[in-house]
Amino acid sequence: MDVTLPLMVLGVILLIHLTFVNINIGLGFYSVILRWRSISNTEAAKPSRKVFKFLVATEVVSGVYGTMITVVLAGFWPTLVNIATIILFIPLLISIIGIILRLTSIAAYWYTWDRVGARIHLAVGLVMAFSGLMIPAGFRYIFAFISSPVGLTSLNPISGNIIEALMNPLYPPLLLHTFFGALSIGFLAASAGLAWSSKIDKTVERWSGYASLIGGLMIVPQGLAGFWFWSTLSFHSPYLFASLTRSFLPTQYPSTDVSYFFLGMVLLSILILVLGIVHYYQPSRRWTAYILAPLSIAALVFGEIAHDIGRLPYMVIVGDTGVPVEIFINRLLFIEPSLILSGVSAILFFTAIFIALLYLYLIKGIIGES
Repeated sequence: MDVTLPLMVLGVILLIHLTFVNINIGLGFYSVILRWRSISNTEAAKPSRKVFKFLVATEVVSGVYGTMITVVLAGFWPTLVNIATIILFIPLLISIIGIILRLTSIAAYWYTWDRVGARIHLAVGLVMAFSGLMIPAGFRYIFAFISSPVGLTSLNPISGNIIEALMNPLYPPLLLHTFFGALSIGFLAASAGLAWSSKIDKTVERWSGYASLIGGLMIVPQGLAGFWFWSTLSFHSPYLFASLTRSFLPTQYPSTDVSYFFLGMVLLSILILVLGIVHYYQPSRRWTAYILAPLSIAALVFGEIAHDIGRLPYMVIVGDTGVPVEIFINRLLFIEPSLILSGVSAILFFTAIFIALLYLYLIKGIIGES
């Protein structure tokens, strides 16, 4: 089987999943912040509920696509799954625990609202918010590993040192970059939702401004973490580093040039920072909040494309070269490309319908609710 189609399928599903996961993480934190603020200012209780409803609605999409990723990886990329489960067992366990805590605490946070003391409810909310960070905390080890396979000793048979794998130097900056990026996207999504809601309820306008300010300012630590990750790549994954910098820092010439996606991500981030501050000072201009959410998603997409496509034609990078993608594909799987495309098209079609229904729900449940 040609690797192009499986790569495209995995890439599309992964991008949709990551978009909604990042939105959910940030929404969870902002809802808890507003809940904490509502202890001394009851006005903050309403936007806190609105943001949490937004979270619950979008959690469904991220969960469904997370399941799809598992199926695609197991079907098309079994070697990569084997490596991850053998060498990265501890990080994957952290993610699984995080998923369980996240889903349980989301339900508990909703059903205990106004049924227990505010401080107890806030404690439940903190579990809900921080358990969301556990999910990328585990899975980002996979991304760090395929950029620098620390701990891998053999591919045939697959073997490695699971403790050494935890010491991957790419992991800390990549994780911090992910955390701050998720908070930024989620806060900016909350800002857009609350800005729309302010059409009929002016009391939530100020909270839209606060969300845009925090989401915009998160670009600063995210950028610092991103620079740390970028500079670390130059030592531990020079092939990917060269792919990211080919057009403006041509130290070598890899097969793939993703430098324009990388630069696009940087420019979008600067624009997000500026517009986030602008909306804070002028929250009545709702269009800035409406623009910020898609801009943050575009920056995420550009960054993921640069990071993932920049490794091609390799799947796992080892210094200036790597292990070709073909090594990881399931050669025993014989499915007509037309059948795969039909299945993916059907999935995307129904996802579009669901997002349209989600849009209508948000209008009624978040915007239309006074």
